[in-house]
Amino acid sequence: MEERLNLLCDAGVIDRDICDGMIAVVEKMETVWAIPMRNEQGEMAITHMANALMRSRRGEEIGPLDEDLLEEIVTSQAYAELLPIHQAMLAPFDVNIHPNEEGYLLANLFSLWMVSKG
Repeated sequence: MEERLNLLCDAGVIDRDICDGMIAVVEKMETVWAIPMRNEQGEMAITHMANALMRSRRGEEIGPLDEDLLEEIVTSQAYAELLPIHQAMLAPFDVNIHPNEEGYLLANLFSLWMVSKG
């Protein structure tokens, strides 16, 4: 995971502060919330989050997550537990994340959460 993030940083795709912050997010996900991250789905989620932070930093905008999928996440029983995790994941970064990006980040977190609880 760290190698992938460092490669993105070395290639100029993500900034160093985002790289370092994402490594800390992985650690926190695994130790504080017991959500395994060192798997294909975790790597995808972390890579997406790093790119989402960079897009938001650059002022780039993507389309929103499918409304039905976002509704499913927000109305799920897990949402009350996921929202504070989501907010804690974003807290270390000096980036105002675009709301459209947040939908995808929540979807990734929801998927990781469901796998970890399954």
